[in-house]
Amino acid sequence: MGKAGFKGFMNPDKPVVMGHEFVCEVLDHGSGCSRSITPGLRVTAMPFMVGSQGIELLGYSNRFNGAMAEAMLLDESMLLPVPHNVPTDTAALTEPLAVAIHAVNAAAAGSNCAFAVHGCGPVGLFIIARLRHVGLGPIMAIDPDVGRRAFAERLGADLVIAPDADRQARWWEDQGAALGMSDTPGADARRPVAFECVGKAGMLQSVTEQSPMGTSVIAVGVCMEPDTITPAYLLMKEMSLRFVFAYNPAEFQEALAMIAAAPERVAPLVTGHSRLDQVDAVFDRLSSGLGEVKVLIRPQELSR
Repeated sequence: MGKAGFKGFMNPDKPVVMGHEFVCEVLDHGSGCSRSITPGLRVTAMPFMVGSQGIELLGYSNRFNGAMAEAMLLDESMLLPVPHNVPTDTAALTEPLAVAIHAVNAAAAGSNCAFAVHGCGPVGLFIIARLRHVGLGPIMAIDPDVGRRAFAERLGADLVIAPDADRQARWWEDQGAALGMSDTPGADARRPVAFECVGKAGMLQSVTEQSPMGTSVIAVGVCMEPDTITPAYLLMKEMSLRFVFAYNPAEFQEALAMIAAAPERVAPLVTGHSRLDQVDAVFDRLSSGLGEVKVLIRPQELSR
């Protein structure tokens, strides 16, 4: 983040209160607030504040508390009131859903496309939900975790499989795609789009090798180490590779509107709850491959 010019990003050697996906209750507001922000109002918000060094990311800032604090400061312009029909747990999914909406928008997805979602963690699942919400498909979902594959099927993926290069190739052939340079696309071929939602080294090259000619690859997974691709391979298959991060205000607002339109569709993605003192165990569960998606932290529920 620092190398990318994000000046307000946290120094991990100093205290930080995390939590950037949240719903909270308004306690009070400053005298300069211009909107009807009243105590007791449930809100979610884009997790950004403007500090002395520019934009800072709540939950990753040494100056501004994230949502696991007893209280946090929010920018009025970033707030969205939570509609009455949306449960608090479900509204807390607004931020990660906004990431998925941004990824789908970056793909310039349309009715002439076919989609592969590699990795059915939270972002991959939200991408599937978004594609279905706007009436797009067909969708192939790929994940080694049987529990997450079940969620992908529930959200509307047409084919849900464990990683299997042969099955993936057959599915792309069914969409009329040309798999290699010597292959001819079908008369009704769809434009292939692949979302990489894993974020592990080697995945980008793997996705390109498992995708047809002309695929638009959207990299959403956050790989934290150097990775290697073969540019000539992408060149010969005329692929495009785009990386996406976060979202804009309109996409964040659309995420809450999508949840409000049918809260029950994304509510099952909240697979558990935890107290603040159990967070270590939560991360163990999330990394265990047992089908967990989103475990919500309730800071007020301390151990007794």
